[in-house]
Amino acid sequence: MIFMPILLLIIFILYFSKKNKNILRKAKTLLLILVTTIMVFYIILFPRDIIEASQKGIHIWFSTVLPSLLPFFIGAELLIGLGVVKFIGVLIEPVIRPIFRVPGEASFVFAMSITSGYPMGAKLTSSLRRDNTINKIEAQRMIAFCSTSGPLFMIGAVAIGMLHNEVIGPYIALAHYLGAITVGFIFRFYEGNHVSYYNMDKVRSNVIKKAFKEMLEAKELDGRTFGKLLSDSVKESISTIILIGGFIVVFSVIIKELSLAGVFDYLYFAIGNITNSTLVTKDLIKVLATGIIEITMGCKIASESISLAPTMQIVLSTMIISWSGLSIHAQVLSLTNDTDINLKIYIFSKFIHSIISGIYMFVILSIMGYETVASITQTFSQDVQKIIKYSWMNKLLFSAKMFLVIISSLVLAGMIISIIQRKTSY
Repeated sequence: MIFMPILLLIIFILYFSKKNKNILRKAKTLLLILVTTIMVFYIILFPRDIIEASQKGIHIWFSTVLPSLLPFFIGAELLIGLGVVKFIGVLIEPVIRPIFRVPGEASFVFAMSITSGYPMGAKLTSSLRRDNTINKIEAQRMIAFCSTSGPLFMIGAVAIGMLHNEVIGPYIALAHYLGAITVGFIFRFYEGNHVSYYNMDKVRSNVIKKAFKEMLEAKELDGRTFGKLLSDSVKESISTIILIGGFIVVFSVIIKELSLAGVFDYLYFAIGNITNSTLVTKDLIKVLATGIIEITMGCKIASESISLAPTMQIVLSTMIISWSGLSIHAQVLSLTNDTDINLKIYIFSKFIHSIISGIYMFVILSIMGYETVASITQTFSQDVQKIIKYSWMNKLLFSAKMFLVIISSLVLAGMIISIIQRKTSY
């Protein structure tokens, strides 16, 4: 068995994890070399299968990720540099701060995340942390709930394209976003001894005037001309998009290699013998193992698993989307590696998000039923289905329009909140 040396090394590392740091470090290095060698060996042994997996990853990146994320990446970088994010943050902070114990800028990050998807929230949180707009604890709280999937992926790709059930898409999105908000509320207690109270003097004063003032100060502090800012935004956004594409291809290849090596069959054999339960099927093991690694392939395999009931397919897909997969986690690591954000805590938050959103989805399916779901969401889902069938350029334009709508909505909502807060404070 080719993976037996890897298994023995993992057991060895776990055994010496607290006994000998020097031996542990060498064992980890040896494990990394061994895994990489085996991956290269499979590329040489099965070139056709690996090329097909790579092409599939590139197609996903080019047809979906690139047009969906590029406008958001460029626009968000511009808004941060121009101080508009600071303007929105000051306006919405009276509502965001008491609930999640994070600055008002979190509203912008969350809005961008739910409209564009992974890894937008992590990218913006990292940018705000690098600029010292937020502190380490606030960044950890924000990234826990401001890292979500986008509606086009959940409704278009998963519900319509994979599950072939256009009416369930909005409810997958609802369970996913409710799960994120719940995680955000849970993480308000993270490092509970650190509480940054909102200054009520901001409410009693002219908040809109203060927001404009802080926006101008943020722009002045940035110091770049608009031409330089635009150039940097495009350069950084394209670099990030290409990096994301690389991760998608790499993890598509990894999943294919695991399948060729029969890892899923070994897992089914091992877990089936341990649990001795009829509920543990080969399809279930393959869905969970693939979903842990990569979000798109995990949802696809869940939708194609004949042995799983439709309800289980939907719940598992929702959980996989909220977990996001090691592929997304690797992207987040690449975006946060020059900050002090703790990736282990982030991954733990995604695990909690997965469990909670799965529970929400199960409750929704149990209470609502397919008939009620269909009558409420059919028209909306059909509109999304039309968008999915658009050309690459139309997807790009749709993402750009969503970006403008969400920014305008945030500014309007912030002004309304500031006016209400000011009146109620007297």
